[in-house]
This record gives sequence, C-alpha cells and structure tokens, in this order.
Amino acid sequence: MMKKWMVFIAWFGMGIGLLAAQSSPKQLLQAGHNAYHEKDYETAISRYEALRAEGYESVGLYYNLGNAYYRNGNLPMSVLNYERALRLDPANEQVQSNLALVQEQLEASNIQIRQSGVVRTWLSVQHLMRTRGWAVLGLLLFWLGVGGLAVWQFAPQRRQRKAGFLAGVTALFLCLLPFGFAYGRAQQEFYHHKAVLMAEETPLHVAPDAQSEPVLTLYGGETLTILDEISGWYKVELSDTTVGWVPKDLVAEV
Repeated sequence: MMKKWMVFIAWFGMGIGLLAAQSSPKQLLQAGHNAYHEKDYETAISRYEALRAEGYESVGLYYNLGNAYYRNGNLPMSVLNYERALRLDPANEQVQSNLALVQEQLEASNIQIRQSGVVRTWLSVQHLMRTRGWAVLGLLLFWLGVGGLAVWQFAPQRRQRKAGFLAGVTALFLCLLPFGFAYGRAQQEFYHHKAVLMAEETPLHVAPDAQSEPVLTLYGGETLTILDEISGWYKVELSDTTVGWVPKDLVAEV
C-alpha cells in the first residue's frame, strides 16, 4: 500500500512539473510584457532572455527584446534582436522600421549603404514566398517551356508551332526569375551568417592579427556578414562590400 502511494506521489509530482514547464514560457513572456509596460526595462530583458535561454524563439520575442534593449539604451543589442526577428520574418515591416530607426542613431550609420529602389523592389518580391514556393514556380515554368518547345517541334500546323516556340522560350526565360528568388531566399533561410558588433569601437583589420593594418573603424551596432573564421577571428563583409577581420569575441551572431 505504501509503495502505491509513493508511486502515485511520484507521478503526481512529475505531472505538476510538466504543467509548470508548459506554462513557464507563457508566464515569462507575460512577465516580460508587464515589466516593459511598467518601464522596468531591465526586468523585461531578463524575462525575455530567460525565455530565449530555454530555446524558445519567435519574431515577437526578438522584437520585444529589441524594443526593451533600445529603451534601456543598449543599441547594439537592440540591432542584434531586430536582426534575429528578421531572420525569422524578413518581410516584417514593423521590425524593419524599428531597425532602421536604431541604425540612424548609431555611429555605424555613417558607413551604412542605402539600398537602391531596384534592390528594395527585388527583395520585397523575393520575400513574398519561401524558397520552396519559388523553386516550385520555377520548375513549373521550366516544364511549361519544355512543353512549348515540344509543340514547336511536333505540332502539325505552322501557327501552332509558332505559338509553341514563343510560349516555350518565354516560359524558359521567365523561369530564371523564380529560380533567382529561390536562391536568394535559400541564402537567407539556410546560409544565414550575419553578426552584430557589440564593442563600442574597434578597427577592421586586413588580416586576422591585432598588429595588422586597420582598414577602417567599426562602431557598435554595425551589421556584418561572416565569410570565414580563423583562430578567434571572423572575416567579415560590410554593407559596402568592404572586407576585413575582427576578433570573434567582439561580435554576436544573429
């Protein structure tokens, strides 16, 4: 009888523990929201970071973290979390707007290169679908093109052959666009290697060596693209395609 009670108590305790674990993310998130609305930004940050430490991530979590860090005066961490939100949802206009606002207040904005209208349009269209959607559309157009050329080769009437040729060539040409969009989305979804500089100021070196010649000065909050890593150094590319090396411990990966 005693053993049965012990087993029951053990299972009951495990059940309570599982319920607590399941409710914990919601509680931490709500606690973070409450602290933020009370303008206790340090507490809000600690609650959100605790939630992230448990492996939870979402656009909303990173967006709220970015806002809390911004209100608390830590602009590089604000940029980092906005970038993490955009990693999950690149087309989120609210996050993009807040990120642009913060970047304008950073010294790093002095070397940020504004995207042209053509680039912005390309990226906005690219974000309409994910990699798989663009790839499927590209394949559909490709096979329509093949079908059109087949009609051109085997149709009995000259008008049909002409229409098949035009349709086939057009579809094959158009399939390059969705394949291009698919490649761009794949780079964002699967090969994302962005980082944000956390140090207030540091030189960008020509080689992975503190004694090497500095290319220019980087400021906190600068968004970098990681190209390579060697013994504690990252080879990075700036938004203006300038390439150099920074110590690994001075940046945080998105």
